Amino acid sequence: MKKTISLLAAALLTLAACDSIETEEYTVYDGAPVSWSAAPAAPEAVQRAYVEKYTGPKCTNCPRADETLDAAHHQYGDRLVVVSINHPSGQGIPYPNEPDMRTDGGTAWDKYFGITFLPSAHLNRTELYSGDISAMIPIIGESIQNAPSAAIGVQATKEGSAVSITADIQLLQASAATLTLTAAIIEDSLVYKQDHYLEGRIDDYVHNHMLRKVITSHWGRDLPGGQTLLRGTLSFTPDADINLDNSHIVVFLSEKATRRVINCASCKIQ
Repeated sequence: MKKTISLLAAALLTLAACDSIETEEYTVYDGAPVSWSAAPAAPEAVQRAYVEKYTGPKCTNCPRADETLDAAHHQYGDRLVVVSINHPSGQGIPYPNEPDMRTDGGTAWDKYFGITFLPSAHLNRTELYSGDISAMIPIIGESIQNAPSAAIGVQATKEGSAVSITADIQLLQASAATLTLTAAIIEDSLVYKQDHYLEGRIDDYVHNHMLRKVITSHWGRDLPGGQTLLRGTLSFTPDADINLDNSHIVVFLSEKATRRVINCASCKIQ
């Protein structure tokens, strides 16, 4: 009898232990490592705006957000970097036999920031706009007029089946905050179904800026302390279904504790 009770207790403890780790805190994605060295030259000291747009193929008003951000791109050019992230559930679930644009990294960000409404757009991970995001446009204009606290530039080249990325960084203001570098790949001209607020379901809707993969750890790699001019290099092998000719590499610097993005850059893959 004592042996039976002991076995039962052990089983209950095992089940309790399994229940205790049903949380994102224990899900670790290492991603590509970053090698650090001294940068040979400072990148251009320009402030850019970073927008994460949360979307889904069954979101009727998401094309309206696309139109708003397309107009913002026309206005601000490469001073605006947009990453479109497919919501992991509900309106983000793809139609049958359609491409699934949900990603592990995008889902981690979506859950962390508590995205519950589509479309939503997160400016520099500090100001969240939902529904009609047009109020964000003048705020983008104001943000890129600020003097940057850090400058960042990026280059990416194909090397066989891999892509090599170089990010040059200059810290322009002293800060006690730990900074992280995050790298991702986004793809343009992806064609699949999308619900539309005026036209119903569009079978050949063109999706741009879609997040395909977070290349580093989902929350980036820490910058080494004690350096103000540095270069981070990393490489990764993209999935076979990513068209590199239609893709960009996006990098951004953020505060580790607050997740606030302080500057960003993007480039085509050469």
